[in-house]
Amino acid sequence: MKTLLIFPPSSDPAHPPLGIASLAGFLREKGEDVKLLDLNLLSYYYFLSSENLVLCKEKIIRRLEVLESTDKLPAEAAEEYRLLAQNSMAAPYLIDSIDESFSALRQPETYSSRARYKNAASIVKRAMEFVSAAYYPVRWYFRGFSMSYLPTKSLDVLKAVSDKKENLFIPFYHSYLPWIEALAPDIIGVSINYYCQLIPGLTLAALLKERLYNTRIVIGGGLICFFEGQWDVLKPFMETQNKMVDGFIPYEGEIPLFYLIDTLKNGKSIIEVPGLVYFDGANVCANPPSPPPNPLTLPPPDYDGLPLEKYISPEPVLLSLTSRGCYWGRCAFCSHAHLYRGEFRQRPPAQVFKEMEYLSQRFGATHFYFSDESVTPVTARQLARAIKQDNRPYQWFGEIRFEPSVDAGMLEELANGGCAMLMFGLESGQQRVLDLMHKGIRVETAAQILRRCKEVGIRAFVMFFAGFPTESPAEAEKTVEFIETHREYITQVAFTNFVLVKSSPVYAEPGKYGIMSIQPYEGEDLKIYAQYEVEKGLTAKEAVAFLEEVKGRPAILPLINTYLLSRSHLIFLSAEKEEEKSESGVSMALDLSRPWAFFPKIRDHVIPMALAFNLNKSFGEVRTGERFFQKEPLVAEGKKIEIDRNPTNYLFNPVMEKLVEVGEGGLLLVKPCTGRYSLEDILSNLGGQNQQTALDFYLKLNEAGFLDWEEGER
Repeated sequence: MKTLLIFPPSSDPAHPPLGIASLAGFLREKGEDVKLLDLNLLSYYYFLSSENLVLCKEKIIRRLEVLESTDKLPAEAAEEYRLLAQNSMAAPYLIDSIDESFSALRQPETYSSRARYKNAASIVKRAMEFVSAAYYPVRWYFRGFSMSYLPTKSLDVLKAVSDKKENLFIPFYHSYLPWIEALAPDIIGVSINYYCQLIPGLTLAALLKERLYNTRIVIGGGLICFFEGQWDVLKPFMETQNKMVDGFIPYEGEIPLFYLIDTLKNGKSIIEVPGLVYFDGANVCANPPSPPPNPLTLPPPDYDGLPLEKYISPEPVLLSLTSRGCYWGRCAFCSHAHLYRGEFRQRPPAQVFKEMEYLSQRFGATHFYFSDESVTPVTARQLARAIKQDNRPYQWFGEIRFEPSVDAGMLEELANGGCAMLMFGLESGQQRVLDLMHKGIRVETAAQILRRCKEVGIRAFVMFFAGFPTESPAEAEKTVEFIETHREYITQVAFTNFVLVKSSPVYAEPGKYGIMSIQPYEGEDLKIYAQYEVEKGLTAKEAVAFLEEVKGRPAILPLINTYLLSRSHLIFLSAEKEEEKSESGVSMALDLSRPWAFFPKIRDHVIPMALAFNLNKSFGEVRTGERFFQKEPLVAEGKKIEIDRNPTNYLFNPVMEKLVEVGEGGLLLVKPCTGRYSLEDILSNLGGQNQQTALDFYLKLNEAGFLDWEEGER
């Protein structure tokens, strides 16, 4: 019996998925025939190619022509028009650059300089925005995907899986369906861990079910367990008229999947498959689960069949676990323990080290990511000692708590034993809030550990959030102040607003944490979060607004590293920050007393373009990525808002992602800027009044970084 395990888009392509590799290791040890397919990784190769960008360019131009064929642009189409226009201008540069830049992310030399990495990563990010514009209103980015449909609403998901206009994964999947059909698997398992994988994953399931009706399709992965107690929300995906899934396997999948294979192989009833959620007549049934697997008896993850050389990283990074569950397991906001049914199971450090040895020998890997909720200090220390003692070239990283035992001596041992980065959940810089969360750490301990990480050369990745119930604006500010004060010790920060997860302790006892009321999200039956109102402190909306403002602070912005594509990339980049160089300053200091000596030339890749509607009439010069139109109501005084046709000339620099409006005669003034004519030659062909206007125009272009200049002699 053949089993195919698939990891769908959209997630981090810098390393292979641990879930399906762990299942493969378990099932192959039992003698089962298992194949692996990482469609998430392969989707990046499919979409981020010059060939695909050419196809996207054609889609963008066709849609742009439709929007420009009218005299008035509806306000609701303004954002789409903006994205199409700016991406149509960027097309030549991106098409020319993408293959080299995408390939560069797998080359070690790219990571020797943050500037070099940033250049390649920025082009890849822009190419992803370009692909997204072709499928507007889709947003596809590293580790994420969204459409106009909500993945938290089953009715939306059912519509999204067949929407060929927005669902960019449909043509991609069609390119792999023949291979899957030829394999003829008896069971296909699709791993869905995040909401951004739900629509892509179920789209794949629907397409497979159309062609392989007799193949059993089951969905597993971390997201599924959060529907416990409300399994009926999964019913729409198993009903006869929408049939795309035969069953769901929540929680750890090794034992249930093996039982399912054995059941089908021997003609038994699926009632005997522990933990399986399936459809029976008009009912959704959930079999009682088996005890969770003992990690001491589990084999290593088996990455055989995954193209390790293709992951978007300079060297393979393999994932592993030192434990299942969380040894602390008391944080009031957290739901991670639910993934493992509240049971913490630790593996001996010697077993983990032996697994590293095996994975290194079999797959040639020397970099490891321990994706535990938190690696215990004892395990981290003993692993480092084993690596040092056996003189192994391993580099590793993972999450760890701000424990007092993580002292200077331990951190020095970790650094000497291959630890490249530690990720910390700070959550708050205010002790009262930490105590209310039951976080179990001290602010002063966190400060000491960060300083010591810097001293021994371990990168520190710090995570926090704002808006925990009763947290005041001043307390949230204290967290940001903590980050700002310790910024020289921090490599990267990540932050978000508090969300009330239904399986968290806060949700179970809201009054204890200052929550007055809880409401579901109307119509979003697949939502695992809830809305809430607090007695005091930041509301959810206020927390979001606060963090939006924090993103732009001078001390925080460099720690966000917006160009970073994957946290795994940090271990290959220098921990030292390089001085940022401005790309938009004056290209040359001009001596206007010698206009005959300066020859202006429009910079390479700068694109002139005339558009039917003015993108930035009230904004002047803007950067792409910002909105050209303010959010306005679509109806005012009973009439739809429309934007009048107003042909406008622009110059766009795709390298700097900068757009300038150049006015009615601007393109004419740009035309002679070829490097062949001096500033004096150009100005002498204009009337007296126009000379000053033209000179001002060239000075502004120079200041914006759109011109290069060559010096010559009379």
